[in-house]
Amino acid sequence: MAPIKRAWQRLTQKVPPGDAQKELEAKYLHFQRLLSANNQVLSLMADMEEKLSGDYLFDFQYIRSTVSQVCGETEALVAALNGMGGGAYGDLIGAFSRIKQEVEAVLHHRREIPVAPLVLSLDQVDATMAEVVGGKNANLGEVKARVGLPAPNGFAVSTYAYKVFLDYNSLTERITQLLGRWSLDDLDSLAQVSDDLKEMIHGARVPPELEDALLEAYEKLCRQEQGRPLLAVRSSAVGEDLTLTFAGQYATYLNVPPEDLTRRYQDIVASLFTPRALFYYKNKGFKEEEMAMGIGVMPMIGARASGVLFTRRPDEADSNAVLINAVWGLGKYAVSGTINPDYYLVAYEPPGLVLEQSIPPKQVMLKSRPQGGVEEAPVPRELVEAPCLKPKHLARLLNWAQILEDHYQHPQDVEWALDEDEKLWLLQTRPLKLPPRKPAERPVRTLKSHKVLLDQGTVACRGVGAGPVVMVRKEEDLRNFPQGGVLVARHTSPKYVTVMPQAAAIITDAGSPTGHMALLAREFQIPTIINTGVATKVLQPGQEVTVDANYNNIYEGVIPEILESGDIKRNDLADSPVFQTLKAVVKKVVPLNLINPRDESFSPENCRTIHDLVRYGHEFSMREMFRLTETEGQAGGEVVDLDTDLPLKIRILDLGGGLKAGWRRKVRPPQIESLPFKAFWQGLAAMRWPQAKPQGVRSLASVFASTPEEAAQGAATWSDQSYVVLSRNYMNFSIRLGYHLSTVEAYVCDQINDNYLTFSFRGGGSTPERRERRVRLIEEIIDHLHLAYQRKGDLIEARLAKYSPEKMLQRLEWLGKLTLYTKQLDMVMFSDGIVDWYIKDFLREHVEVSF
Repeated sequence: MAPIKRAWQRLTQKVPPGDAQKELEAKYLHFQRLLSANNQVLSLMADMEEKLSGDYLFDFQYIRSTVSQVCGETEALVAALNGMGGGAYGDLIGAFSRIKQEVEAVLHHRREIPVAPLVLSLDQVDATMAEVVGGKNANLGEVKARVGLPAPNGFAVSTYAYKVFLDYNSLTERITQLLGRWSLDDLDSLAQVSDDLKEMIHGARVPPELEDALLEAYEKLCRQEQGRPLLAVRSSAVGEDLTLTFAGQYATYLNVPPEDLTRRYQDIVASLFTPRALFYYKNKGFKEEEMAMGIGVMPMIGARASGVLFTRRPDEADSNAVLINAVWGLGKYAVSGTINPDYYLVAYEPPGLVLEQSIPPKQVMLKSRPQGGVEEAPVPRELVEAPCLKPKHLARLLNWAQILEDHYQHPQDVEWALDEDEKLWLLQTRPLKLPPRKPAERPVRTLKSHKVLLDQGTVACRGVGAGPVVMVRKEEDLRNFPQGGVLVARHTSPKYVTVMPQAAAIITDAGSPTGHMALLAREFQIPTIINTGVATKVLQPGQEVTVDANYNNIYEGVIPEILESGDIKRNDLADSPVFQTLKAVVKKVVPLNLINPRDESFSPENCRTIHDLVRYGHEFSMREMFRLTETEGQAGGEVVDLDTDLPLKIRILDLGGGLKAGWRRKVRPPQIESLPFKAFWQGLAAMRWPQAKPQGVRSLASVFASTPEEAAQGAATWSDQSYVVLSRNYMNFSIRLGYHLSTVEAYVCDQINDNYLTFSFRGGGSTPERRERRVRLIEEIIDHLHLAYQRKGDLIEARLAKYSPEKMLQRLEWLGKLTLYTKQLDMVMFSDGIVDWYIKDFLREHVEVSF
């Protein structure tokens, strides 16, 4: 701000002393603050729109912070306008208060945990009760109540019990405060926040009423089972196993003695706050209150074998077959990637035909201990290479797949167990996340011109990616995982979720396409090849590789032709709560309804968004600046209309030294003395039509005739007012051409350290494609002019400082040319190719000869 302050001191040197000078100075400072707030809000709006493209990672903290900044800057803009107008814009304060409340209502909308019994029998639960008992319990209750497949007895601890637990220990506010201490871009503090939260949960006490409810529910289960079973205690959070899987993020405890049930309840609640679970919930855009945890409790199944059933093959969604994985013993090893499971691909038609089968050696299994808990044990020698399932089991699981798809009308991911009596039990079902569909024809492809490092393994998620190999052998290796790295590991693990947003691809030696990590990879759409057997031996740390998970090949080096062919969108958050919240906030912030300043509707009471407030404030700030001489005499500054042959309406406020003496109500361009304005005007006035003049354009003036899109938004030929504030060395020019708004501010003098110029452009109207081409043209040209710039959506902001006066004036002349050139081309930006041609045309005709 120092150059602006020094510029102001020079601006006011020629203003007559006294009250008029002080009043002008105060008004001008309000004006500067308003312009700054205007630019900040436009930049923040563009950033929010950019986030909605789906290519960026953000969380609720980003939305809260951005809304806070938008509201703060808008409030400053409203206050500055009232400062300029002596409090004449009180209605705008009321409009701001109203709109701010509407924005905050969207942002702070809370999902209330429904009041419910602390514990419900699974027989009382169905799919409509996900808010009450969590997604996993709701799905299992639906299977028991409506689908009719064999599922264990059991009970659900409700999400309301979770609220009772937090309230009893006064934890809700403390949890919210701790969760607010970190964001997705600050993973360094994640471990500490996680430790603090888990310590808080473990240090709390389960309310006596909840302890009694758990004991009563267990005794009822004993009566159903006609015994006193050990228990499987599983998480069932709100949202879990519904639109998102949360695969492997929360705790499950197997073979739990009933006396440990209360402690395991606390442990599962604490698992809400592990680092990877916190990352997952933030990444997927859940609010704190949406983390409510339910618990599922079932008698432990004495599993001979266990596994996973996908009702569709995940890498071939169109295939008419089910995929089944199986291991001996408990199913945890089937989903964790600890061992390679049996693999069966079974056709729907003809029913039961085994299309593919793989029975690898299974040396170990997980089994229940008689006293509680689980342990790893060797697989009996005769079973090591034996299949876990018989044809009758495969036929039964195939039948389940058909029933489940008919009921849910969506592919399902199912966990099952086979007990010692050879009865199959369904333990959970959830929607199966499938990658985008393949093209109609996908022939086998291997590029012989490039070295193939690996061509074996199982594709868990299709796509392509390239980058340096990053070996992950222990959890610490995830902490500094680089953007664009290719994760290579021995085993799959759901812990890898914390680096999935920056991973280009994942490759493992072992694993299953039905495991937790494979589910997460498909959810994040990370190209993934598992079960290669030798990736950690063949690939070297830092080695550049290209992973083609469409064709199951890993190449040496980065191969652009493969990357260009792998058009798969990554990490689409469109259905997540955070994305939907930002979308709702943007609707209250960004749309512009106040279009035409000449309409009676252009008023505070008709402001419906933040953008409306900013548009109104900017328009009336210009009127306030140019009302100075009309209301206060000519002691504080000089206002005059510019008499020009160009189709522009321009009012000039001279703060001293900007105009030659002897003018009256209008001035011609030669009477202007302002150095930056003369340079900018020289460029603006020197422009001629580019080659290949658009068909139907009769004159220069007709280029400003509104397009249909602009006419609908209030633009009109010869009628949009532009304003310029100037002195001998200073210019602030807000120029409107149709629905284009450009602002150029510059201070140019002999002191190089004081010299600066800023340029901002925001264009409205036209189709999204033409707006994108328009902004790309400006972006490439100002980059060639050596201006530092940033682009957000269709907003461009550029700056140059501390150049010599000659170079500053030269760039102002180029910006004048660019301003008119851009508007002239609106009608012809019908293709990317024509935009490239006009970029080259402008640089060749107006810039390159000057370098």
